[in-house]
Amino acid sequence: MEKQPAAKYERIFAGAMIFLFASGLVAHAVPSLRPLTASTTDLFLLLINGTLLWLIVRNNSDNRLWFWSLSVYVFTFTVEAVGVATGAVFGEYAYGAGMKVQWIGVPLVIALNWTLLTLGVNDLASRITSSPWLRAAAAALLIAAYDWFIEPVAIGLDYWQWATGSDIPVQNYVAWAVVAFAASLPLHLLRIRFRHWLLPLYLGVQWFYFVLMGWVGI
Repeated sequence: MEKQPAAKYERIFAGAMIFLFASGLVAHAVPSLRPLTASTTDLFLLLINGTLLWLIVRNNSDNRLWFWSLSVYVFTFTVEAVGVATGAVFGEYAYGAGMKVQWIGVPLVIALNWTLLTLGVNDLASRITSSPWLRAAAAALLIAAYDWFIEPVAIGLDYWQWATGSDIPVQNYVAWAVVAFAASLPLHLLRIRFRHWLLPLYLGVQWFYFVLMGWVGI
């Protein structure tokens, strides 16, 4: 009897997530709505990522996932803070006004987004191989490829800006892969239960959103 309500919540979340991303796409396409959409980016990412994380932990009944998530949040936030301050990690960049709630130049929600994206690519990687090391390596390549797709749109939305303009350094993609590998490996070595059918959907909807945004020139 416990599974039925859980499945219902998951279906509601899936529908709401698709609706919200579709609404964001439409709103960004209408110039008069862009300021409102931009002002709610932090809340949007917090609601989507926070709810999804709660559903995943609830479904897998593995409380170690909370500890892993907190560790990855702190780890990726620290990496981002060092990267923004020094330019030594991803290259020289700075976060723009697209995400407003920031501390030491880093949006507070960005590390939560890192956490859920990492879970998403690891769910896909888990379908490819059973080796913990190969899973982490596949996840690293997938997240670097994902970043390659989103970079032009993220810059256009003023999520972040590069000192080199639209010429994004290769170092950025290498750093994404290294950070994702380091965050992914403990999931598999410790056999933390995290897989969920919502994760590939979440990853696919986000990717499709950014591809469409780029296609319409936003």
